[in-house]
Amino acid sequence: MESNNFYDDRKFCTDCNDYVPYLASIDRSYCVQCGAEVRLFSTEDWERFQNGLGNRPMADRKSKTQGRAGAIRDTQAAEAEEASQRDEIEQSGDQRESA
Repeated sequence: MESNNFYDDRKFCTDCNDYVPYLASIDRSYCVQCGAEVRLFSTEDWERFQNGLGNRPMADRKSKTQGRAGAIRDTQAAEAEEASQRDEIEQSGDQRESA
């Protein structure tokens, strides 16, 4: 895997027509050479990137409803476990009182 660091990171400057070092603010980044706003990719690289994504198979992901249903099942299981533990505590308390 390629190691990324601050000094090697580059973005595309349309004014310089090259990948350049940049200064990053909260919502925008600017070229250190000319001060113009930079973007992540050039137009050609962006199209190549998008075409590459189109050729990849989709990851096997659960739909939002399946994920939500799974979360509901997990919550219900946790509540059942909690109720079971509560019952055990109450039963052990009843046994102590009768002893």
